[in-house]
Amino acid sequence: MRVLRSLSDLSEYLRKTDCQAGCFADTSFLYGLAYDDDRLFTIANDAHDLLAVSQVPIYANVISRLELIDLVFRKQVTAGCIEMFNAATSPSHGKEIYKLLKDIRDKVTAAIRKKESYKIDEGRLKRLRKNVDSEYGIKNWLDFCSKYVGSMLVNEWKILEQEFGLNYVEVMEGQISPHFNSPLYWNDMVEVMATYGQRGPDAMIVNLFAKSHFPLLITGDSDLESCFAAKQADDKAIFLLQ
Repeated sequence: MRVLRSLSDLSEYLRKTDCQAGCFADTSFLYGLAYDDDRLFTIANDAHDLLAVSQVPIYANVISRLELIDLVFRKQVTAGCIEMFNAATSPSHGKEIYKLLKDIRDKVTAAIRKKESYKIDEGRLKRLRKNVDSEYGIKNWLDFCSKYVGSMLVNEWKILEQEFGLNYVEVMEGQISPHFNSPLYWNDMVEVMATYGQRGPDAMIVNLFAKSHFPLLITGDSDLESCFAAKQADDKAIFLLQ
């Protein structure tokens, strides 16, 4: 198992290896492609360009698909919060919703300074649902979603899928498909979690890639490298976005 750490490494690998079976992508790669404020934006898009030149299709599993659309949703909610904060009037400054929106604005500002991408977290999202105030021209949480998410989420998701050229793999327990060397079992993913201390979504990526015909995995998660250190698949490679 090779570990590729630079675009030149990836370019050489694509030139010397038949990758027509496809490249397996995790959420960090896909999100890095989507948003220019993400730390991986430049290298992710450069890697995508190399894949496009070599006509290598990109695949993701259903978990990465779900994680990506969740990140897009949280990004749009964050943008809506910033728009609401900028429209805040002085009488609302003492209210809980104002304090929350200011906190989110400050988080976004701090992330920009660090060249990072901020998305509202679950705790702040729950507080936002509870404290949306009509003083901001929003009736309730559903009205907020209609104004700041709604059709925009559906449209952005469709555009991202088309731009990335995303394909999906999903195999039921014990089943096989043209993309895999052997059947997939839930217990194998649990074993990866237990052995390498990976969370469920990451362990699923490791298990799927190890058993697949995909020669290449692109990820921004350096922790995955240790999961493949002892594997002897010389024809496979991981490109670590850094």
